[in-house]
Amino acid sequence: METHWSRGSDYYAVPWRGTWAGEQGGAVLGHAIHNHDLLTHFMGPVTDVSAMTATRVNPIETEDCATLAFRLDGGALATSSVTLGAATDETRIRFVFENLTATSGTAPYAPGSVDWRFDARDPARQQELDDLVAKAPEEPNGFEGFLAEIAAALIDKSNSAVTLAEGIASVELVTAIYHAARTGERTSLPLTTEHPLYGGWQP
Repeated sequence: METHWSRGSDYYAVPWRGTWAGEQGGAVLGHAIHNHDLLTHFMGPVTDVSAMTATRVNPIETEDCATLAFRLDGGALATSSVTLGAATDETRIRFVFENLTATSGTAPYAPGSVDWRFDARDPARQQELDDLVAKAPEEPNGFEGFLAEIAAALIDKSNSAVTLAEGIASVELVTAIYHAARTGERTSLPLTTEHPLYGGWQP
């Protein structure tokens, strides 16, 4: 995953931005969290994380760069590269499976709003893969899709609206990332109530 966005002095001119009290976190919490939520949506929960964070781009309290490594419940490994010092705002997700590689577009808030690229590992099977992708139904994207699922949930229709448990898991992952970055230790999930940052990660 890549969360490579551009945030400079104009963005941080808003007094609460870039502060632990105002934003509660930096690029991990406010920017890359969307990519991490998509990762766990598609690939299942993270079981442990290693992390390095830094403040390299702007004179702020919170981090604006991070390098993260995840192990997922099914055994898959994932990496996340985060910077707010890029020339443009781009988000990219790439899934490498046994027989294909799927690569998102680079729209910062909605990498699915641009067609993904699906490449067969065996070139002889590319047409078969293209035919399958062509048959995939169109789905609403971004906030449109999010609100459509909430509407379906409100009238008790089948839906994939975000659950409270998924929200908790997202916050737990941020907590584990901050703990791993501060201690240099690989941090396991889910967290217990005895975890030192369970009550909050403010420094």
